[in-house]
Amino acid sequence: MAGVLLDLAISLDGFIGRADGSDAGLYDWYFEPSPASKPVTDELVETTGAIVIGRGAYGTGDDAGGWDDTPYQVRHVVLTHRPPAAVPGRTVEFVFVADGVHAALDSARAVAGDRYVTIGGGADVARQFLAAGLVDEIQLHVVPVLLGAGIALFDRTPDTSATRLNRIRVVDGPVVTHLRYQVERLAR
Repeated sequence: MAGVLLDLAISLDGFIGRADGSDAGLYDWYFEPSPASKPVTDELVETTGAIVIGRGAYGTGDDAGGWDDTPYQVRHVVLTHRPPAAVPGRTVEFVFVADGVHAALDSARAVAGDRYVTIGGGADVARQFLAAGLVDEIQLHVVPVLLGAGIALFDRTPDTSATRLNRIRVVDGPVVTHLRYQVERLAR
């Protein structure tokens, strides 16, 4: 069964984007990775068997035409209460799921094989997966910028006091530090 990896870029003060949904440059390192970051991005693409995102992340990518050149040629499961009309001719498969995180995970696992189901945003979807205890690993790409406000990743995560993160690795690049943790669920 595929593991579940939560993978997001984040500012040093805990935001994954601005309040308007823009990424505030937090992913600039991804599109032109340094020699330190390139193995991290290559591994992420290679080990991702399916991606789960929210409707907002889907819309942001769709508006920017970002799905046409994505390196992730895997099923993208969009967790939403507002499925859009089908768009023919996509280079990747989109499946829209309105029945919650468990149904989204089932759809992603059905095609992921032994590769990760990667939770790729936004914050609400990430929090739902964390609250449901469905995340096996967390990889954060910490960009040394203070946004001061925006979309916080952990601001409304219910009762994470029973979760410990065990460091798997730290990769320090010139404009981003990649942190990867295994999630350990503790008895409550």
